[in-house]
Amino acid sequence: MRRFVLLSALFAALGAAAAQEPIVIGVNLELSGRMTVTGNDTLNGIRVAHMQQDEVLGRPIELSICDNASTPEGSIACANRFVDEGAVAVLGTYASSHSIPAAGVLQDAGVVMVSTGSTNPATTQVGDFIFRIPYTDQFQGRVAAQWAWNEGHGERVAIFRQQDDDYSVGLSGFFQEALEEMGGQTIVLDFTANTVDFSAQINDLRSFDPTMIYYTGFCAEAATLIPQVRQQGFDVPILGGDASDDAQCPEGGGQAFDGYTFTSFGEPEVLSGEAAERATAFGEVYREQYPDAGFTGFVLAGADAYKVVVAAIEAAGSDDPAAVRDALMQLENFPGVSGEITFVGTDGTPANRVMGLYAYAVADDGSWEKVVIRGIQLE
Repeated sequence: MRRFVLLSALFAALGAAAAQEPIVIGVNLELSGRMTVTGNDTLNGIRVAHMQQDEVLGRPIELSICDNASTPEGSIACANRFVDEGAVAVLGTYASSHSIPAAGVLQDAGVVMVSTGSTNPATTQVGDFIFRIPYTDQFQGRVAAQWAWNEGHGERVAIFRQQDDDYSVGLSGFFQEALEEMGGQTIVLDFTANTVDFSAQINDLRSFDPTMIYYTGFCAEAATLIPQVRQQGFDVPILGGDASDDAQCPEGGGQAFDGYTFTSFGEPEVLSGEAAERATAFGEVYREQYPDAGFTGFVLAGADAYKVVVAAIEAAGSDDPAAVRDALMQLENFPGVSGEITFVGTDGTPANRVMGLYAYAVADDGSWEKVVIRGIQLE
């Protein structure tokens, strides 16, 4: 009898220990290098969401955070680390050039991935374990072309494209295709990461005599390019993609960015109804935790990547990645802080995403603010 009692106690203890074993969720982000501002903003959003719900199925949730150093190699190394750690899902990355190679590793290992910022359509086409929170560049490029044409800027548009980046190449192509369908002319001016002298591209720009410039790269290069363009006398409107939503642009390029317009992830001011209320309430908590950090659509995307994974674990009643994937594929009208999220019937890209149109206002002393113009969508 004594032996039976001891064994029962042992099994009960083992069961309790298993119940408390943490569920590991990986975070693969650009926490250093060229995209450090956006990567850290995204991480802050994930941390606040984790603070609001840090357990599921009666077990604590452990965030395993990995800095991919804003490189494809670093992103792959992070993905392999999460596979070894037995993570049920991975949040991130921000950049498409980092998401696509990481997605290959995680798809092969059967681990769920929810990209927080990748907009290149190829990301979710890697396989059925791969999801994203934002819209795609096909949507963003067409919306940008529509805006350029409707505003009367689309007759001759020069596109500055970072040729060694999947996001920039994809977005440029979709914009160019849409604008030319509308009757506009385009020229593509290529550069690579870390370019600082744009004199060759600006010479080509002069002969084209543009009515608008469309920039699809990142702020690491834009902070140098845009002042050079303005110094050479080009005062035409400049529109950027969502990678321009980064403090490195106005802080690095100064007054050259005054009036610079860009599309980006939806924020509370461009959301509507209950989605706007959720985003505003989340922002209040966020600012208490990170009063000096930026509050952008990337923060909301990071939070929602965490929230949908936790909701899927709960719906599946399991931390088995295949079961979590199946639960994500059934997600419909999830009340996210970036808007309602539906994966049913999609390739892992949510339906009906909201995009905002923003601009920088830069004062003579270099101080700046991001101005919300309005929500923007395809007509």
